Amino acid sequence: MVSLLPEPYFQEVEEIWTELEAHFGCQHTYVRPEPHFTWQYAESYEGAYVQTLEELCAGLSPIEIQTDIVTRFSQFDPVVFLRIIPNTQLLLHHQILWEGLRPFWNNPSFLYQPGEWIPHITLSMNKDGWCNSVAVREFLFSRDLRWTFTVDRLTMLSLTDQNTWGDEREFLLAKGW
Repeated sequence: MVSLLPEPYFQEVEEIWTELEAHFGCQHTYVRPEPHFTWQYAESYEGAYVQTLEELCAGLSPIEIQTDIVTRFSQFDPVVFLRIIPNTQLLLHHQILWEGLRPFWNNPSFLYQPGEWIPHITLSMNKDGWCNSVAVREFLFSRDLRWTFTVDRLTMLSLTDQNTWGDEREFLLAKGW
């Protein structure tokens, strides 16, 4: 489950991916991903999750997101990302979604559980560490990536056997609208 980035940030991330591929040979792990940040990830969700997620989202208000720095999870991790500042509202939404969808997931990634989750927008990633993360970070430091935008929907995606995204379904955060 993700939130796709709104314009112009969606396009900005796509341009960064293109530049990283041109300058450093970086290629994304997934075929044609969409710029986003991930709320939670599981191997699958039982079909009954849809009604529960609709109800949860109806009670959640749109949320302001702010980004600040380009960083990595650790010096040994090849993922370079734009950090999302974890404010109180973001963490509360995350907790509600985590607890509400718990009965429906199969094999979740506990990297996304409350207390472990690091909200971020991935700029380069590959399990083989194909990209020089130090050089990428230095390259990106010259950009102003301190963004503020509103998230008003969640998107449930699935990963196909061809490593592409499919079965997109949107859920509006509707409280106060």
